[in-house]
Amino acid sequence: MLMAGVACDKKQETSSPGSPAARPSGVRKLKQDAKDALTTTTAYLMQQKEQVQKSLGQRMSDFDKRLSDLKAKSGKAGDLAKSEWTNTLSQIQRKKEAAAEKLEQLKNSSTDKWREIKAGAEAAFADLEKGLKDAWTRSRDDDKPGKK
Repeated sequence: MLMAGVACDKKQETSSPGSPAARPSGVRKLKQDAKDALTTTTAYLMQQKEQVQKSLGQRMSDFDKRLSDLKAKSGKAGDLAKSEWTNTLSQIQRKKEAAAEKLEQLKNSSTDKWREIKAGAEAAFADLEKGLKDAWTRSRDDDKPGKK
């Protein structure tokens, strides 16, 4: 798009030597404006990337606490329930590791690639969130009278 603008300006140069774009300072200004736009866009994308990283990092900290709470709660369960809890916690731990890996990929991604990775990271975090919610729901059901 910028090239088309520059090409149009060059056309104007030949037809109208007194036009602002015909002067060398006009071409330099166009180049500087394009450079400034790129710098601003890059800075904006970096800011967005950092906000997403921060948000997912905070969610990961929350998940860690909730997982620790679930582990403590599962330790109080009976033998049969402990076996089931061990399996559930193992599944959640794998989901947590997948989410952490996606977060790390996001952190290490370039400005132009981070949006592609963001979708995968958000999906991994949603899967982890669902696993934790399901486990908490199950733990509340196990706490109800007559369930032990």
